[in-house]
Amino acid sequence: MRGFECVSCLVVMVLASAAAWSQSPPADIRELKLRDWEPRSMMVTKQTVVETPAFPVIDVHNHLGGGKEFLTRERVDRYLAEMNAAGVQTVVNLDGGWDSRLKETLQALDEAHPKRFLTFALLDFSDIDDDGWSAREAKRLEASFQAGAKGLKFHKTLGLRYRYKNGKPMPVDDPKLEPIWDLCAKFNRPVMIHTADPAAFFTPLDRFNERWHELNAHPDWLFYGDQFTPRAELLAQFTRVVAKHPRTTFIGAHFGNNAEDLATVAKWLDAYPNLVIDIDARISELGRQPYTARRMFLKYHDRIMFGTDTPPKREAFRIYYRFLETDDEYFDPAASHHLQGFWMIYGVFLPREVLQELYHKNAERILYGLR
Repeated sequence: MRGFECVSCLVVMVLASAAAWSQSPPADIRELKLRDWEPRSMMVTKQTVVETPAFPVIDVHNHLGGGKEFLTRERVDRYLAEMNAAGVQTVVNLDGGWDSRLKETLQALDEAHPKRFLTFALLDFSDIDDDGWSAREAKRLEASFQAGAKGLKFHKTLGLRYRYKNGKPMPVDDPKLEPIWDLCAKFNRPVMIHTADPAAFFTPLDRFNERWHELNAHPDWLFYGDQFTPRAELLAQFTRVVAKHPRTTFIGAHFGNNAEDLATVAKWLDAYPNLVIDIDARISELGRQPYTARRMFLKYHDRIMFGTDTPPKREAFRIYYRFLETDDEYFDPAASHHLQGFWMIYGVFLPREVLQELYHKNAERILYGLR
C-alpha cells in the first residue's frame, strides 16, 4: 500500500555516530567523545511510508557485481525480489568490466532478464603509459558495445588514483581518452562518469569537517593533500570533456558530482545540452536544501534521472521515494545508502508529471537498450 501515513508521536532517531557505543559513559559527561555522541531528536513529525513509487522506476546507477561466479542465480533472484517489492522496473549495473567478465555479466543479467538489467562496460587502465593504450582500449570498448554493453562507466579513480609511471594522475580530460569519448558517440552509448567526491572529502579531517564520522570510518576516502588533484580542478576537467564532445551523452553521477553547489550544476546544465545527471547517493545533500533542490527538479525535469548507488534493497528504495514524493520533515536518509553526516533531510514532494520523468521517462530516452 502506497502513501501510508502515521502521524503518531514517533521519535526520529538521529544516527550521528559511525560506531555503536562501545564503552561506559565517562564520569564527567563533558568528556564525551564525538564518536560516541548519539543525540535523539525530540521532533515529533509526520512519518510517511511509500512502499512503491508513483511510477515504475529505472535505477540508472547501481553496482551489482560481475562475472558468473558472483552473479549466481540465487543472487540475481534476490536482486529481482527486492526490485519487485519496491516497484523497480530496471536496474543499470555499472560493474560489467570487459572481455569474458563482461560477457558472463551480460549472460547472467541482461540476456537472462531482458530490460530488467542493463550492463555498462569498463576500461582497463593498466599500462596507461603505453603508446598503444588508447587504440587497445578503443578496440576493446567497441567489442564490449558489440557484445551488448549499454554504456561506459568511469569511476572517481580517473583523476584521483590512476597514475602514470612518473606519479602524475591521469586527468579526466587526458588526450588519451579522446578516442573513447568519440566511440561512445558513434555507438550512441552514454558515459556514466563519477568525478571527484563530496567537498568535505577534500578538506582536512579536523573539527570543522562535516563528514567526520564517515571519513573516520573510511579514511581512504579522504583526498586532502598535495598528492591529490584539487576538487575544483577535477570538476573543471570533467566539464572540459563534456564541452569538447557535444555528440557524446554524459551522465554526471551523484547529481553532477557537485550536490553541495546546485547553482553551479544548474549552470552546467544550461551550458551543456549533452549533460544529464542522476541523484544516486546524494539525497542526503539534496534533502538538506529542499527548496533549492525542488526548484532544480522542476526546472530541469527532463535532465535528471533516478539512481541509488545501493544494491537492490526495498527499504533503501523507499527512503528515496519518501524524499521525492512526500513533504515529510527532518527524517534520516542513512538507510538509502549509508551514514553521510549529522543532518536529517526534508522531502521535496514533486508533482506527478515530474516524478514520471525522473523515475523512468528520462532514462527511457537516454539509455541504450530501452528505446
